[in-house]
Amino acid sequence: MISILSVVATALAATTLTPSAPAAHVPDATDAAVRAYWTPDRMRAAATQAPEGQAPEARAPEARAPEDGAPDGVPWTLGAEPVRNVGKLFLTIRPAQEGGADRDASCTAAVVKSANRSVIVTAAHCVYLKAAGGWMKRMLFVPGYDKGQKPYGSYAAKSGGVTEGWQSVEDHEDDFAFLYLGPDEKGRRVEDVTGARRVVFEPVAGEKTALGYPVDKPYDGESLQYCSGPATVLTDERLKGGEQLPCRMTHGASGGPWYARTPQGEDVQVAVTSSRPKDPAFERSAWGAVFTGKARELFAQEEKK
Repeated sequence: MISILSVVATALAATTLTPSAPAAHVPDATDAAVRAYWTPDRMRAAATQAPEGQAPEARAPEARAPEDGAPDGVPWTLGAEPVRNVGKLFLTIRPAQEGGADRDASCTAAVVKSANRSVIVTAAHCVYLKAAGGWMKRMLFVPGYDKGQKPYGSYAAKSGGVTEGWQSVEDHEDDFAFLYLGPDEKGRRVEDVTGARRVVFEPVAGEKTALGYPVDKPYDGESLQYCSGPATVLTDERLKGGEQLPCRMTHGASGGPWYARTPQGEDVQVAVTSSRPKDPAFERSAWGAVFTGKARELFAQEEKK
C-alpha cells in the first residue's frame, strides 16, 4: 500500500507484560441480519454518535473552541489508496438499565495484516463496556466509509477479544480490542479488498499520524480526518505507557489507528486513539493506547480464527 507517512509529509511539505485472559465476543445475529439492520439511514444516524469510556476519570475526546490554539483534525484529501483499510465500526450499545432502549453508535477501526486476512483493531471502549452489559451488538465494519457509502463492502464481527484488565476494571492502559470479521457481501476477506498494515507491539519513535471519524462539531462523523506530528510518551497513571499528540479530535475518532515509520521505512500501526482524562491540561491532546504484550495475545487469538 502507499505510505501514509510519505503522503502526509508531502502534503504538509515539511517492558514485558503478563498476558491476560481475553473476554470473547460471540455474534448476536447472522451476518445477513447485521447488514440488513445497518441501512444507509441508520448508518448516517449512527455516524454522528459514539460510545464513551466509562471510567469516571476518563472520556472520549471532546470538541473545543477553534481559537484555543490546538490543531484540529484535517480532512483526508490525499487519495483513497493509502487509507482503504481505515473505516467506521458501526455498533449498537445495550441499554444501561433494564427496560432501556438500545442506542446505535460508531467508532473508528483499521484492518491489520494477519494470517487469516480478516482482523481489525479498535479501542476496547468502542466494543465492550461493563455499564452496557459487556459486548456491543450488531458490529459492522465499513472500510473507506464516506457519507453513507460502502466502497469496499461491509464486514460483520464474528469474534473478538479485550483483556481481563479491561473487562474487569476498564483499565485504559488496555484500551484496545481486536476483532475477527466475516466476509463481505461478495464473499471476500477484508484484507484482500483493502490491504492492511502490520501491527507492532513495541515502541516506534518519531512522528505519528492518527486517523479517525470524529463526530462532534466542527466534525460530522461522515468523513475521515487526520492529525500528524511528534508524539510524546505519557507518564500519567491513567494511561501508563500511552502516547499523546497535539491534536484535537472528538468522539468517534476513538479506535482510530496511529501509524509510525520504522527505521526501515515501513508504516506500521502502533496504537489506537483512546479516552483521555477530564483534566483541562489534556483537552488539546489526543491520547493513544500503545500496543503491548497483552495486545499481542489478543491479536494472536483472532489471527487464528
